[in-house]
Amino acid sequence: MRIPCWVGVALAGLAAVTLSPGQVAPNTTPSYNVKVEVVVKGKVTAVAAIPDWMGKRGVNVTLQTPDAVMVHVDTAPDEFLRMLDFAIASGDDLEVTGVWAQWGGNRVLLARTLTRHKVAVSVRDLEGRPVW
Repeated sequence: MRIPCWVGVALAGLAAVTLSPGQVAPNTTPSYNVKVEVVVKGKVTAVAAIPDWMGKRGVNVTLQTPDAVMVHVDTAPDEFLRMLDFAIASGDDLEVTGVWAQWGGNRVLLARTLTRHKVAVSVRDLEGRPVW
């Protein structure tokens, strides 16, 4: 069965109109620039595994920094962290090296390295590409 080409054009137009300016389309990789990396330290207040920009169950962490700022951190897929035997739980002290990004209208810290109890794991390579 052939679908008229105008249906595809209409759907593409609908997708373009649905996204507001500045929003990233689903499955589009957030930008990672190693030249603007930051290090954020804090206490984990919440951990959730939710679908990420790649469609995997990404482990998302909320950190409370020493100056009481709450930071949302996008780490890596839960199966990848399990493979590394790197569980993150509420109450953990965590150090994150990463970059700030806008995702779904929210400010998110995209992690490259995570350090907990003097154990560091890399979830992105030195150029910021995911290693999972």
